[in-house]
Amino acid sequence: MSISEAARADLYTGLAEVLGPERAEILMTHLPSFDPSQVATKSDLSSLEVRVEKRFDQVDERLGQLDTRFDQLFIALVAGLFVIVAAMASVIFTVG
Repeated sequence: MSISEAARADLYTGLAEVLGPERAEILMTHLPSFDPSQVATKSDLSSLEVRVEKRFDQVDERLGQLDTRFDQLFIALVAGLFVIVAAMASVIFTVG
């Protein structure tokens, strides 16, 4: 639950009356000025870590598949070049 600035100022005034301004200021600096329900917990971070790791595993798997495809394409390219060179050599040796 978040408190408004007016409520914080009222709290400070009350604390200053009871504790004095210095102690009231020290106490107020340790009170969150944000909605505590919006703070991430260790459980939230752990859940996020699991999801991020899963996503990275998926990316790693896809990259592995791309590596395999590139290897296959490279082999096909080399084989195709070998066929072209062999065909050119046979033409040269037949003509010459």
